[in-house]
Amino acid sequence: MHDSADYSQRSALFNKLASVPAPQLEQVIVALKPPQGNIPTAAAQPASRVKALFEWVESPIGCGLATLESVLDDVTTSAQTASHYYGLPEEKPTATRKDRNEKILIDAVWTEVEDRLRQSLHNAILVRLDMAEQRNQVSRPWDSQLRTADQTPKALPPGTHIADVFDRRDVGGKLLILGNPGSGKTTTMLDLASVLIQRANDDPEQPIPVMVNLSSWQNAKQSLTDWLLSELKLKYGVSQKLGQTWLQEKKLLPLLDGLDELPPVRQEPVVKAINDWLQSGDGPMGLLVCSRIEEYGLYETNLGLNAAVCLEPLTNNQLQQYLRSLNCQDLWTTLRHDEDLLTLVRTPLLLSVAVLANDSIDPQRWHQKQTTTARMEYLLDAYVERRLHEVINSRAYRPHGQPTAQQTRHWLIWLAKQVKNQSQDEFLIEQLQPSLLTTRQQKLILGLILGLILGLIFVLTFGLLVGLIFGLIFGLIFGQVSITPLESFDLSFSRKARKEFFKELKNGLITGLIIGLTFGLIFGLIRGLETDILLKVKPNQGIWASLKNTGFLLAIGLFLLMLVRFGLPLVLGGVLGESDVDLVVASASGAVLLSGVYDSLFPCIQHFALRIVLHRASYIPWNYARFLNHCTDRLLLQRVGGRYRFIHKLVQEHFAAMPLK
Repeated sequence: MHDSADYSQRSALFNKLASVPAPQLEQVIVALKPPQGNIPTAAAQPASRVKALFEWVESPIGCGLATLESVLDDVTTSAQTASHYYGLPEEKPTATRKDRNEKILIDAVWTEVEDRLRQSLHNAILVRLDMAEQRNQVSRPWDSQLRTADQTPKALPPGTHIADVFDRRDVGGKLLILGNPGSGKTTTMLDLASVLIQRANDDPEQPIPVMVNLSSWQNAKQSLTDWLLSELKLKYGVSQKLGQTWLQEKKLLPLLDGLDELPPVRQEPVVKAINDWLQSGDGPMGLLVCSRIEEYGLYETNLGLNAAVCLEPLTNNQLQQYLRSLNCQDLWTTLRHDEDLLTLVRTPLLLSVAVLANDSIDPQRWHQKQTTTARMEYLLDAYVERRLHEVINSRAYRPHGQPTAQQTRHWLIWLAKQVKNQSQDEFLIEQLQPSLLTTRQQKLILGLILGLILGLIFVLTFGLLVGLIFGLIFGLIFGQVSITPLESFDLSFSRKARKEFFKELKNGLITGLIIGLTFGLIFGLIRGLETDILLKVKPNQGIWASLKNTGFLLAIGLFLLMLVRFGLPLVLGGVLGESDVDLVVASASGAVLLSGVYDSLFPCIQHFALRIVLHRASYIPWNYARFLNHCTDRLLLQRVGGRYRFIHKLVQEHFAAMPLK
């Protein structure tokens, strides 16, 4: 096809490009090598990337439509040879389930899988990983009856999809994935999740996959059921009661990543806890666990799963074919003559890093590194430096308003250290806690700021002196309390809601009917009316929702005050004097203010004060959400809804190991 093709041919090519899945689009972009800054990053919507790529192709400096068509044909032909489609359809089919909460969870998991695959570094690596089955890595319940002499790893056919292994009769949906760091364990889990979530969407009888990281299991006395319920609440907003029901009805299929991310003293206990869970009646029908192979080999106890799969290193043939498809023959030539570098990039992560940071690798400095660890750190450092200094079209900042590379590195180092210290794999802005403050001075400043803000609020009710004193005391005492936003409540008077409502109302009546009614109604709404499932779809969603709910609750309180102020004289005019009515209204005003502040406004003020202290300490920028979104554009972080994670665990560990200056 010539560049002067008619409109219909041009339109057909554009539509074909727009229809390819995001991973194939990424491969086309990498192969064509447009100049930096011309194409939005992988974190952007595919439609905007397609438009920008097509505009560059047709520009005077572009490669031309003929080259685009040739590369696109090669990519789509290669993808059609795979036995499975990797990823999710561009449009999600309508769910067949009737249960509203189940539909909400399916939508959340669908979005999570889609976003994480789209933003993954492995998105640039479309080579399917060869795998080897390792039955000796698990203790099967029927080994004594079915044990065979062959316990050596059995190679699986090239291109085998993880879902094919998971569905095998002898596996029965209970599988362990092992591999070296960066070998693609999490990506393989996401590949399986993409198949399982489509099944759950199409068939109400299929369990819903939920992806949870084991790194947050910190209490050896906590059962796996209780831990999973807390994680479902934290990650997907599923209430404990609903989560318990789903687990009992076997409607969930847990996919557990990060076994090796636990401290060594907790790894063996969690393996035993998983085995106990599987053997109990509370265990799920299916289960997937991912772990680094080196750490797993140190355990005395094997997981009681039915099979294990070990991800194999990329072969020379796979490396050569992939780099040739990306027009990176020069990198392959370098690899062929450098055995150390060739050995290092046999994992998909480090191959992606090598491709993306190829121009930043100094051969002389590389050869000065004597150990594998030092070489890997240098490779990751080259990638980070490339991502920090590359000119990009940031969706978060104007071209001249972006943070400097030094600022970005500093803020990400602090974030990586906090994520590591809290044994988490994800980060939410609303989960910033006062415990992040490390010095007494910072904690004192937080209490003073909080006290002054609260004092100004209480001045409206109690007067200047009393309000400021009360606010300062309140702030200094409660400034270090964990922040728990009031994110939602549902105005449906369930049995639990009625029980909590009348409980608070009864307690309030002890100190007075009118004040008790005020406390009772507002606390009843807060404590008793909670939604079954609440998703995090926006950054800092919890704090903004809590602030919104504060206004709603205070509006109810003010309405009650109006009823009291103008209705009380009509009902009890002969009993109460004007001064008595004013006293009741003043007391009720305090009740309204305290009940609104206690659960909804106080967390917002506490969060705001904490952000001030963290910003003044140079730990975070003022607009944190904008900065984190900017880092997703730089392929340093991933964002799923309102949650953020580093692009890969090795990248997080690399930042966490840097000194915080």
